[in-house]
Amino acid sequence: MPHARIDLHRVHAPRLPEFSQAILQGMVEGFDMPADDFFQKFTLHDEGELFYSPTFPSQQRTDIIFIELTAGVGYTDEQKQAAFAAIADGFAALGVKRDNILCVILEVHGAAWYAAESTPA
Repeated sequence: MPHARIDLHRVHAPRLPEFSQAILQGMVEGFDMPADDFFQKFTLHDEGELFYSPTFPSQQRTDIIFIELTAGVGYTDEQKQAAFAAIADGFAALGVKRDNILCVILEVHGAAWYAAESTPA
């Protein structure tokens, strides 16, 4: 059950549904997970609240969108790279520069995922 935390500038607020779908689709493609395994948290920031290098490593950033994926251990390097590439492709299709996307995966050892089940009425 990977989930995503996204930090970005407030100016992007109207595009959150599009960005959400691009991230979900990238995770579905890269991790081969079901499309309804869908948990994301967006945090909007004012100008001056996000700090980043406009050029490291060999980038030409004009903005930054931090995408942090939390997942249990077990995804291969190929799956992780496929997810990153699919997310970047999704954002590029929306007109967002690939250089402006920074993805990271946090692997959690021994994580316990819990989602409350509904009880019959």
